[in-house]
Parts: sequence; C-alpha cells; structure tokens
Amino acid sequence: MKFTIEEASLKDYRDIIDLMKVWNMHHIPSLEMDELDMLCFFVAKIDGKIVGASGYKLLTPTTAKTTLLGIYPEFQGSGIGKALQDKRLKKMYDLGIKIVTTHADYPSTIVWYKKHFGYREIGKLKKLISFSLDEVDYWTTLEMDLVSYFKNKEKNIQRIRNYIQENDPKPLSIYSPLIINVCLTGMIPTKKSTKYVPISVDEIIEDAVKVYDVGARIVHIHARDENGKPTPNGKYYEKIISGIKRERSDMICCVTTSGRDWSDFESRSEVLHLKGNAKPDMASLTLGSLNFISGASVNTIDMVEQLAMMMKEKEIKPELEIFDFGMINLAKYLQRHEIISGKNYFNILLGNLNTAPANIETLSNMYNSLPQNSIWSATGLGKFQLPMNTASIVSGGHVRVGIEDSIYYDYEQTKLASNEELVKRIVRISNELQRPIATSSQARDIIGL
Repeated sequence: MKFTIEEASLKDYRDIIDLMKVWNMHHIPSLEMDELDMLCFFVAKIDGKIVGASGYKLLTPTTAKTTLLGIYPEFQGSGIGKALQDKRLKKMYDLGIKIVTTHADYPSTIVWYKKHFGYREIGKLKKLISFSLDEVDYWTTLEMDLVSYFKNKEKNIQRIRNYIQENDPKPLSIYSPLIINVCLTGMIPTKKSTKYVPISVDEIIEDAVKVYDVGARIVHIHARDENGKPTPNGKYYEKIISGIKRERSDMICCVTTSGRDWSDFESRSEVLHLKGNAKPDMASLTLGSLNFISGASVNTIDMVEQLAMMMKEKEIKPELEIFDFGMINLAKYLQRHEIISGKNYFNILLGNLNTAPANIETLSNMYNSLPQNSIWSATGLGKFQLPMNTASIVSGGHVRVGIEDSIYYDYEQTKLASNEELVKRIVRISNELQRPIATSSQARDIIGL
C-alpha cells in the first residue's frame, strides 16, 4: 500500500475534521481542543485522498505537545500512523524541541506510544467535556524525551531488524531462489504406462532441454538401454550428459547410483568414472535400504560409504536421498567422518508405503533434523508429489518433481503428465508465491558446485 505524508494546507481542514469524527474527536474548537493550526498538521494520502492526519502544538522553545492523530480504521496496521507520528516528531526536533507530551485515553493507543516511541506516564488529567473515548473521563498524560529518541532511533531500528532476521519467520521474498530438480525417467515408468516418459538417449536429452527452458536447473538421470530397460552402463550416460551439455551447457546433471536393479559396487559406480563433457555434476546417494511396492532398494552402510568416497574422489557432489529419519543419522555419521563435506544437498522423498509419510509435520521435522550447512528439496511420491512440492516452496526448500515420482498430473489420475507440464506448474505456483526461480549460476552457487 503506497501512501504519502505531506504538510497540510488550508483546503484540508474539512477532510481532517471528517476524519476525526470517526474517533469522536469532532468538538473543534472546544474546551478540549483549540482551533486547528493547519501550519502544524500533516496528512497521509492514498491516491490523492486523505486517510490520516496528525498535528502538534509548540508550548515553549523546548517543549511541545502532539494534538490529534487519526487514520481511518481500514488503514490501521499499514504503517500510516507511525509515519505520521515520525513526521511530526522530526519537525518538532528540527525546531529545537526536547520534551514532547501527549494525552490519550484508548488503552491501545497508550501502549502504542510507549512501545514505539518511548513515552512514559506522568499523570492523569480529567476531561473537560466528552471527547474521544466516552467511557473514560480522564486523559493519561504521556511524555517523551525527543532528543534521546532520535539519538537512539537508528540503533533501535537496527536492533529490531536483527531480531527479526534471527528469530522471525522470513517472508518468501528473502528466501533463496527456487531450484527445480526434475527426475525425468526413473526405473519404473514405461511407454505402456505413459507415452510421456523419455526412454531413449535422444528422448532424455530432448526432455532435459524442454524442462530447462521452462525453469528446471537439475536433471536427475536414469539411463535405459535399447530395450527400454534400466542400465548402469556408462556409455548411455556419456551420450545423455554430453548431449545435454551440448544443448544447455550450464544445466546440472545428476546421475543415479540406484540399488534397485543391481547391487554390486562396480555397476553402481560405473557412471562416476565419466570424464570431460560427460562428467556428472552430481550423483544420487540413497542413505539406507527401503522397500518399494515394486521391490527393495538395498543400500548397506558399506555400499553407501564406498559410493560416497568415490564421489568425493571424483569431485562429484552427492544428491543425498532420504526417505526416513534413520537416513539423516547416517548423513551425520558420514559428515562426522568427512566422507561427505562442504554444503550438503538433500532430497526428502515422502509418501512411500514403507517409509516416512507425506505430511507437513514429517517434512518439517525432517528438514529441521538435517546437519548444518545443508540445503534441501522435497517431493511426495505418487499423489503426494504436488502437496509436498508446494509445502517445500513455502518452507524455503527446493523442489524435486517429475515422471519418476508420479506419472499423473492430477489426484484422480485421469491425466498423464509430461515433465515439462510438471515443471511449468511448479514455476507458476512459485511465481504466485513471489518466490523467484533460480538461474543456473544461482543454483550452482546455492548447492555449492
């Protein structure tokens, strides 16, 4: 809400009187209130209309009092009242005033003066006529040291800002830009289940370009062979990554080291040996074993350590996948032994039948349990994808989205989704929430690549 504070003019008199009637302060002039001196008044305007006003009166060369202050009730809480008060206090201070008094009867107004401007009560004064709050027949007299107020004003403003920064929930506008991580293919979806899943090398490259162009910055890559079967064979990943880098050089490529279809270290780590333009930026590291409906993903501690050590040796950042709280414990264990180090990137995956449920409480508890120097993204599996994506955006996390986690666009499972559509929806939601989408350079900086 944009407003201006201006010195009042003679033509503002009737508007100020009408405003004060709202607060039963219309007996002007009267025993309680002298005729208004328009040279000692300020008005607040929105679109040229007066919505608030404040005045003051000089008593001696070093003392003064504030007179009327009012804004229309619908504009309370907008900062207009404080702006009017600040304006008249600054004017009096510039004129050499040292002590300011005021009279108030509304309890909330008395608290407001004390809280924001350091007034203190110095007495009470019986009202001469009904003025302002009818049921209170006296004024509470308040006094402030104007010199002390301005001496400490900036220090107090900074103190409040620091407290808010350290303790209060932060509006989205100061959260970091949102990183969208797209799991394009996965291990399970086939062309029979959805025509949109990219299977071949060329399809995966094409899909990666599409999601990049609408806002994604990370692609989570699963390769398939000529028969459409998941494969750990490095030659497929080499073609995929080099193809993506050729088309979109700054896209972050994250490869899988999944334990769902193969269990030996050599197969799972083959992709980590790629070099040059085919070298992955990141690699998934699932921090524990778990059961899916389609089968188990076996990740022994020994296997996790070996893969993590290989990633560290090859300077490939782990994408730490966690499905349950025990996996966070292992992350802290790996960090303690410096098997993982630096800034940690976590994917929180919720809603699998055998692991942590997809709800706000679990998501909050999990990201608050992560080790220091961590950033995180979240998704829900199946129908939980969109709710968990949205919760992550609001909570300051990042987003994992894609056909690997859900082939459908809607809860009723009536519409199949493309990866591009899923990313566009996240971008739209994030924009509506006024959280910007990360550029590639921002994403790399946030992740610590």
